[in-house]
Amino acid sequence: MWQSSSGFVTGLSLEAISSYVRDLSSSCSVVRLIGDSLFAGSHDGLLVSWDSSSGIENWRVSITGPISDFSLDSDIIYVTASDSLHAVDQEEGSLLWSKQLEGASDYVLAGDGIVWATSSVYELEVADFIEATIWKFDRSGNELERWVIAERPWHIASDGSGGIILGLGRPRCGYVRVSHKLGLEYMQLPSNSPVTCGSVNDTEQMFGHADGSVSTFEDSILEEGSLVTSIALGPYGWISGHEDGSISMKTKSETLAGSIDSVEIVETIGWASSFDGMNVQIMILGEEANTIFHDSRLRQMDSSSNRIVLGDDEGRVYFVESEVMQRRINSQLEEPENDSKNSDLRARLRMLRNR
Repeated sequence: MWQSSSGFVTGLSLEAISSYVRDLSSSCSVVRLIGDSLFAGSHDGLLVSWDSSSGIENWRVSITGPISDFSLDSDIIYVTASDSLHAVDQEEGSLLWSKQLEGASDYVLAGDGIVWATSSVYELEVADFIEATIWKFDRSGNELERWVIAERPWHIASDGSGGIILGLGRPRCGYVRVSHKLGLEYMQLPSNSPVTCGSVNDTEQMFGHADGSVSTFEDSILEEGSLVTSIALGPYGWISGHEDGSISMKTKSETLAGSIDSVEIVETIGWASSFDGMNVQIMILGEEANTIFHDSRLRQMDSSSNRIVLGDDEGRVYFVESEVMQRRINSQLEEPENDSKNSDLRARLRMLRNR
C-alpha cells in the first residue's frame, strides 16, 4: 500500500513500482550499481551480476558468506565475505584468488591496482570489537602491508591520492588516513563522538556519529540527538537516518516508526527504510513524503543517477527507475478503486516475467 499526503492508494507496492525484481534465495547483504552492472551479494555467499538495464543475469558465483562488501577496479571485482577477501573476474564471474583475513572481513576498496580491506575481531565477553586490521594487497593477491588498530572502522573511502580514509569507532574516534608514504595518520572530526557510518561523493565526505550528529572534515552540519544508522550523499544533497526513526535532509525532516535501517538519495529524492520489530516501511521524500509498506526488512540500498536498487531479508532485489516509478504511480492514481485487484494481478505477472 502507498500512503501520501493525499491518502492511501491500494495495490501500490515496492514490487509494483520496480522495473524488475530478482531473487538471491537468502537475505541480501550488499547491493551495488556500478556502471552498467548491478551486483548483489547474499548472507549465504551468493554473488550475482546482472545487466542493470535489462535485468539479464551475467553470472553468479558462490563463496562462503555472508558477503559484506565489494569494490570494482579495472576488470576485477574484489569481495569481502566471512573471514576472507576474494577476487572475481568481472566478465566471467570466475574466482581468481582468495586470501584469509584475521577476524571477520568488513570493507574493501580497490583502485589503481591496489586493494585495501579491513577486518575486525569481536569479543563476546566484552560485547565489543577489540581490534581491527587494515590490509593492503596488489591485484594478484600479494599482501603488501598490514596495520592493527584498536578501533573498528565504520566507513571507508578514497582519500583522492591513492590512500584511504576510515571513520573510526571507540576508543579513538575521528578518522585515520592510510597512505603509501606516511602509513597511518589519525585525525579528529568536528564531533568527537564515535563514527557509525559514512558516505562520499565526488567532492565531499560525510560521517554519521553515535550522538546523532553529521559532520564533514571541517564542520558539524546536523545535531539530531539519536545515533546515525545510515547516511547517503548524492550530487545534489544528503540524507541521514537515525535510531529513533527520524530522517533528515538538507531542507526537510520526517519520522518513521522504529529505527531507520538504510537511506539513499536519488537525484534530489530521499529514500529511507525502517523496522519497528514487526512492520517495515519505506519513505520516499520528494515534494511530499510518500510511504510504502513492505513485507520484509530492507537493509540494503544503492543508487546511481535516476536509479535505485534495494535488497531485503528475503533475498529479493528491487531495481527502481525514477521515470518508470512515476509512470506507474500516475497510472495507479488514475485507476478506478474497483480495479485494484486487477492492478495487484498485473504486478504479480510483472514479477513472474522478470524472474
